[in-house]
Amino acid sequence: MPAQDCGILACDMARIFDTTGKSTLALRKRRQFLLSQIKVPPRGVRASFVERFSVCGKRNCQCRHGGGKHGPYYYLTQCLGVGRVNKFLLKTPAQQQAAREAIDSYRLLEEQLEELSQINTELLRRHEGLGDE
Repeated sequence: MPAQDCGILACDMARIFDTTGKSTLALRKRRQFLLSQIKVPPRGVRASFVERFSVCGKRNCQCRHGGGKHGPYYYLTQCLGVGRVNKFLLKTPAQQQAAREAIDSYRLLEEQLEELSQINTELLRRHEGLGDE
């Protein structure tokens, strides 16, 4: 899910990769390819990029009378555990772009690791070794 999809929080659901329909050799080749491609992004961030519009506290403001809400405001939001959320306003376009790129980098790494995990799981299911061949 690209970070440009504003307002959608990061989801922990895994993408399912087709591993059962492939030969063991194909799985091993894909595994080697993934291992050659996986790089830890130094600027990766596990978070969501959120766009918000809001109503202010002024009684006579147009936002309270159908004139349109204030915004958009862009936030970086991280779920740190039950009841713990880290959220802050991204004030400049440079901050917003950096946040989008950092989130995309982290999500790519997550996807690569998930595919590697599913390949390794399938190899184990087939009673194949996981050592380097």
